[in-house]
Amino acid sequence: MKKLTKTLVAIAAFSGVAAAHAATHTVTVNSNTVANAKGANGVLDLTKFDTTLGTLQSVKVELFSSFTPTLKVENLSTSSGSTIDAVASEKLVLSAATGTLVVLQGSVSNTFVEAAYDGNANYGGLSGATFAPGAKLFSNSAVFSDAGTLSLFSGAGAVHANLAGTATSSFNGTSGNTKSLSVTAFNGYANVTYTYAQPVPEPETYAMLLAGLGLMGVVARRRKSA
Repeated sequence: MKKLTKTLVAIAAFSGVAAAHAATHTVTVNSNTVANAKGANGVLDLTKFDTTLGTLQSVKVELFSSFTPTLKVENLSTSSGSTIDAVASEKLVLSAATGTLVVLQGSVSNTFVEAAYDGNANYGGLSGATFAPGAKLFSNSAVFSDAGTLSLFSGAGAVHANLAGTATSSFNGTSGNTKSLSVTAFNGYANVTYTYAQPVPEPETYAMLLAGLGLMGVVARRRKSA
């Protein structure tokens, strides 16, 4: 009988906690990759949340880009050397029917110190140089919990999000006579993390369980007394 009493107390306590706190989970989906996101519009397909899993609470969209710049300079001044500050930048905007989802910006910079023009405009030698650091990964994210976004990302199929990319560069040399070249390439891809609550048994379910166990206790006592 003591064991039954302990069981009843434990179930009663658990039912109160379960009723107050629904179990929260996350699931992440990955998009396709737009290989050349510069100067063109692409589409990222983002698989929607499966509503049979539970109630969607928030949507986190994270945008990624692998940015590969090459910066080349040549000091054309024959009378003085030059310090040249160069910057190459990318900007990606991911948008859907509800508006802008994520804006990603990344940049790579380098300072060149070049001698007076050596007579060869080849981005090398004494008066020129090339900076190619390889691919740099940039990312940015945003979290949404408004009704419009939750609705957009719920159900069957995918959200077809538009991806637009632009590239810019700047070169500033102290000699005032600089030849420069910027070559950039970058891709774009995303993932979406869904945070959702799983349904928990209603308090009435635990009440029925308690009632059933209570009835078992009564039967057990009667048998014992008999």
